[in-house]
Amino acid sequence: MVKMITNNGSWEERTRRLLSDKLSELNKVKTLVQQLQEKEARIQAEVHAYELVLGDYLQGEGRQFKTEPDWPKLLENQTHRQRLLIIAEHSGGRMKVSEATDLLYTKHFIKAAKRATAYTMVQRFLKELREEGRFEKIAPGEYRLIGAQQNLLR
Repeated sequence: MVKMITNNGSWEERTRRLLSDKLSELNKVKTLVQQLQEKEARIQAEVHAYELVLGDYLQGEGRQFKTEPDWPKLLENQTHRQRLLIIAEHSGGRMKVSEATDLLYTKHFIKAAKRATAYTMVQRFLKELREEGRFEKIAPGEYRLIGAQQNLLR
């Protein structure tokens, strides 16, 4: 019987070195993630502060200040149909196809190559929702969420 001689020591050494390198790389990435999260929190606080200051200033001038909802947070992990319902709820119950398309397309919730394709998709979803009794068409390209409180300022 012939015994095979293997060099287990060098394999083990290389594997330990690779493991050590990857653990070091992982620690660097974790540090970067923590730094980015801290930076995000600082910037978020600054944005909030600027919104408060601007809101107070505009209120003092007798003007209204309106901030846009955090669409990525509101619309993530939703279907397109659910997104349209959420958009309508945050728009006083009324929604134009073009505005919904712009929002979904520019925020990359609809991954269409062309805006026209996204527009057609939004129209189709709204038609389905209208047929289900969730929306009613109130004008060409404009829908109202059934059961929504009318926004008199719009």
